[in-house]
Amino acid sequence: MIDKNILIITGCEGFIGSNVATYFNLKKTKYNLIGCGSLNSKEKFFNINKLNLIDYWDKSELFENLNKINHKSLAGIIHLGACSSTDNWNSKYLLSNNTRFSNKLVDLCIQKEIRMIHASSASVYGIKGEQSKENPNHTVPINMYAFSKLLTDKYITFHYPNQNLITSLRFFNVFGLNERHKLGMASPIHTFNEQAISSSVIKLFKENSDINLYQRDFINVYDIAKLISILLPRRDLKSIYDAGSGKATSFRQVANEVAKWWNRNGKSVEIKDIDFPSKLKNSYQKYTCANMSYLDSLNIDWKPINTIKAIEDFLNKTNIVE
Repeated sequence: MIDKNILIITGCEGFIGSNVATYFNLKKTKYNLIGCGSLNSKEKFFNINKLNLIDYWDKSELFENLNKINHKSLAGIIHLGACSSTDNWNSKYLLSNNTRFSNKLVDLCIQKEIRMIHASSASVYGIKGEQSKENPNHTVPINMYAFSKLLTDKYITFHYPNQNLITSLRFFNVFGLNERHKLGMASPIHTFNEQAISSSVIKLFKENSDINLYQRDFINVYDIAKLISILLPRRDLKSIYDAGSGKATSFRQVANEVAKWWNRNGKSVEIKDIDFPSKLKNSYQKYTCANMSYLDSLNIDWKPINTIKAIEDFLNKTNIVE
């Protein structure tokens, strides 16, 4: 009998992928990891150079190599590779790189009976920023990235309505180590910390009132990796789930936590309100919050670290490591 111990992680060199691979290296050592993606920057290289991988494939090699490998040896594929830029409006590229590539991988996993965790996004919920209680399938993406992710979600549910191999996770606002290569797409926690380091001034979007604050469901990437590790062996899940903390935290509170951390560590950091960028109007989620009620109904033993504690942990690690 062949052991199912090979795990393929696409986007392994990216932010979430490198953290998921690190988690499996440390906590789930029975798996032999193959990374796959695009090692096209120095930052991405240093995201993975310490990982214990048995191989690394360029994304152009994925399907050819999957046809060569004994699929019975695969524990699964964690598909995190995609262009995640929310201001990329090149539909031809995003539909090819995100949607068609993912759909082809879904088909292969169904045909070969390979378990797959697929990275979707909370951006599919649009301005509303959360699943509709009245109509859970109602989605209004506000950018091409969200549209490209939603199309694969719909592809799975339409073509394979009763399958139990593919689980699509709609990630909310993930933050943690290894975000440096993301530049303008990095999380507010990373961005505020970089601003504190470089200028001692955190720039926060000006808000209309203290009641109506910008809020997001921030989730530590370590918790996302742990959730994936729990869901991977399961075969009793439907197609799509939210993946967040289930709680919204204001940008102002996040900025205050970053400023307080630096002030405690000998650097005076202030928060400055700036005008909301006009280019983001009508295409920016002011609020997001994941629906994590399925954890109880499916008996999933997972509870994320408190967001404020997770931010402090991140600052303690990143400002020493980086």
